[in-house]
Amino acid sequence: MGDLQKVHGKTTLLFKMAEAALEHPQGVVKEVRYPVVSEQTLSDLVQAYRAHGPTYRRHVYTILRASYSGHYRRMLPPLLAASEFRANPATHRPILQALARIKANRDRRKQHFLGDGTGPIAGVIPRQWRELGMEQDASGAMRVNRIHYEISALHSLREGLRCKAIWVVGADRFRNPDDDLPADFDVQRTTYYAALQQPESAEDFIASVRHTMEEALARFNEGLPANPKVTLHAQGKNRIKLSPLDPQPEPAHILRVQAELMSRWPMPSLLDVVQETDLRVGFSDALHSVTAREMLDRAMVQPRLLRCLYGLGPNTGLTRVVAGDPS
Repeated sequence: MGDLQKVHGKTTLLFKMAEAALEHPQGVVKEVRYPVVSEQTLSDLVQAYRAHGPTYRRHVYTILRASYSGHYRRMLPPLLAASEFRANPATHRPILQALARIKANRDRRKQHFLGDGTGPIAGVIPRQWRELGMEQDASGAMRVNRIHYEISALHSLREGLRCKAIWVVGADRFRNPDDDLPADFDVQRTTYYAALQQPESAEDFIASVRHTMEEALARFNEGLPANPKVTLHAQGKNRIKLSPLDPQPEPAHILRVQAELMSRWPMPSLLDVVQETDLRVGFSDALHSVTAREMLDRAMVQPRLLRCLYGLGPNTGLTRVVAGDPS
């Protein structure tokens, strides 16, 4: 990505190259094309295509698949066993069917799924990924790589959870979106919209948002040339240069909180805070050795764990922590 140079005006460059080719159809490329579009510009165009085209997508997917199959895939069975997903719109139910298929076949060692319609493809595998994981077997039947299918299902699941089209039973943040509404929302719909100062019509809401955005863009367009903090350049790599803004004053309530903390604990030690927290809740008991048994007793392990956490937490470093206490 460091070698990528953004090329502006690709349509104009294409027109110039086509015009030069039509005027000199028998000419040499170096003599006809390069005076119109330089060799460096053409090289930047190739780099831009490789950075955003199919080659780049295939490279990213290869890294993603290697990371998933070598590490993250081990977390999938317990994740599916512990979570119960639901989908309100019918458009996202193929994702749940894909998760059920993955859960049912988790103990099998087959490398491919048959694309015979028994498992959903549309709505699960993104279009830009289908050519990477779908192939034909010796008989000509379409099949889907199993790891590819799992990655695609998890990718679609993430997008569904983000927009709450898919929700998790018993969850808080990813709960049923119907639970976000009051129980009497259907009856008191007009009252709730009035309290929120929002129109009931979706068209009116979109028109209001569009009007607000148009006003903001117009204000931005009018004030940008006269803004002393902004410099505009007609050419070059950085067309807009923004000078650092003046720091805003600290909020008054933050200063009052800091003053109150300093009056109560003038010089609190983070290590003392960690130790006091562990004495109250005993979180260090949840940290165990990766081996089958521990040679040291917990009374000796606890201070070492707290010092390690202290050295890693504020970036003090384990070397400096050891220098303060050789034991």
